Amino acid sequence: MKSLFDKLNLGALERRIVVGALLVLFIVVNAMFVWPHFQDWNKVQLEISKVQRLLADYQKEVDQLPRLQKKETELKGVGGAQLASSEMALALMRTVDAKALASGIVVVNRIPGQSSGQNANAYFDEQTLRISFQNTGDAELVKFMVSLGENNSTIRIRDLTVKPDPSQMKLMGELTMVASYQKPAPTGKQSSPATPKRP
Repeated sequence: MKSLFDKLNLGALERRIVVGALLVLFIVVNAMFVWPHFQDWNKVQLEISKVQRLLADYQKEVDQLPRLQKKETELKGVGGAQLASSEMALALMRTVDAKALASGIVVVNRIPGQSSGQNANAYFDEQTLRISFQNTGDAELVKFMVSLGENNSTIRIRDLTVKPDPSQMKLMGELTMVASYQKPAPTGKQSSPATPKRP
């Protein structure tokens, strides 16, 4: 059996030249087409690990879904009483009166009112109450305003006007408060949220 070199009738020197040329051609082809892609494997491995971390983060959030749904149910029950509009005004007035009495504020006038529709949303109704106070010290006023925001209170101060009273020793002014109350749920059939499927 004859080798390729014997069939081509090549001498020893010519064989060496052909083998050298093939070797150079092999190296050039590798340098042009193979070696530039050596880093691709590292890039692919980095992308895979990045996507696996992202998937793990998403899975952690999905695993928390039952706990968050339970928390949502609790907050819907505690987040605010579902009151009629007239009951909202009365509840706000009672709350403010109790906090004013506890803080030492002298309330001389109360004007309940419905909030304007500019801040209305689908889940909450707003009720406003404007009070006039007089003969009140600055510490009592600060204590009253802080007490409005304690606990899970939905009462916030929208407007405050303060000036010294005629004796120049105490304060008098007006305070407008806004309370948010949860709207009653629609009586129609509510659909439960779909539970996501795990991959």
